[in-house]
Amino acid sequence: MANLAEQSTWEPGIYQLETTDPVVGGPNGTSNVQGKQLGNRTRYLKDQLDALQAIAAGIDAEAQNAIVAAVAQALSIAGVNSLAIEHLRKRALAQGTVVLKNKWVISGMVLTKADIRALHLSATGTVGSEVSRAWSDGAVRTLVDDDYHVSVPTNPGATAKTYFAYLINEGGFYRVNVAETVPDTGLCLYELTIPAGDTANNLAAVTLTDRRTIQAYNGWVIGSVQDVYVPLPAVMPNAPNYAVDLMVESATDLGAVGQLEVAERQQNGFRIRIRGGADNVRVRWTLLNPAG
Repeated sequence: MANLAEQSTWEPGIYQLETTDPVVGGPNGTSNVQGKQLGNRTRYLKDQLDALQAIAAGIDAEAQNAIVAAVAQALSIAGVNSLAIEHLRKRALAQGTVVLKNKWVISGMVLTKADIRALHLSATGTVGSEVSRAWSDGAVRTLVDDDYHVSVPTNPGATAKTYFAYLINEGGFYRVNVAETVPDTGLCLYELTIPAGDTANNLAAVTLTDRRTIQAYNGWVIGSVQDVYVPLPAVMPNAPNYAVDLMVESATDLGAVGQLEVAERQQNGFRIRIRGGADNVRVRWTLLNPAG
């Protein structure tokens, strides 16, 4: 199950779909305007042919053969180029990057409202002397219960704002921060909705929504497969038959990435799943043959 607020980026590519303009109008599917245009083109071609014949009359046979050979070669090259362009059209691609987080809460990491504009952190919901644990950055991370662990911003604006509380490593120490987005290296814990005009010195008006992914720790055995959704910049016409190439650019432990899988190909996006234990896996995806 992917954490909320995991984001992917995409980079513009080439999107070209084969289209056919309908012919409407007069008899045999040709309009009167098109008929006149065809007649004009025929007369133009005849005039050009007459001019070429006049030129050819003054050229000896050897030179004529050389010209014919050059024209044949040009036509051959044009045919090859046409096939190459058609191949490129069908292999048009889109490309982007996404970070696949392999993070979850093992136990605890419960956030509750304090009597001021801050959040308590505890293992059970009541601050004591217990310890919360999470799998993040390729290892088990522990935090002891803490009163007033993290402050929550006010919202003097005219519209509601959404924030996220997440676990992150700061200067070699793990703690919970609150911000409008979750960094690539952060583990999302809760979502906070702060209504418009909320400047009180408490969190009475703030909605706190649990977004933790919780599963047991089994060493290097992954209890549930982690994944991330990749939205596509354009609708793919031949889903689910397009191909996706994956390349790992970085990770906390490249040797522990394991197998990456592309799943649930749809017109608007697909999912990438990880079978290994590495975290913060940045993957460059390349979409191939989108037009079929």
